[in-house]
Amino acid sequence: MQIEADVSKDGVLMAILPARYRGKRVHVIIDDEAEHATAQWAAISAVLDRAEPTAIASRDHREILQEIRQFRESS
Repeated sequence: MQIEADVSKDGVLMAILPARYRGKRVHVIIDDEAEHATAQWAAISAVLDRAEPTAIASRDHREILQEIRQFRESS
C-alpha cells in the first residue's frame, strides 16, 4: 500500500492511515525517486561514455532498446 505523507521542517512524518492500522506499529520505507533517477542517468551516461560512436550507429533502434532492457534488468 502506498500513502502520501507530509514531513514537517523538524522531521515529523504526518500521514493519515486506514483505521485497520491505528494502534499498530507500521514499517515505513522512504523511496527517494530523485535519487533513483539520478543514479540511473549516471549509469546510462557511463555506458554511453564507454560506447564507441561507430558501434552505436551500426545498430538499429530495436537492438539498442534490447541492450538497454538487458542493462536495466542486470542492475
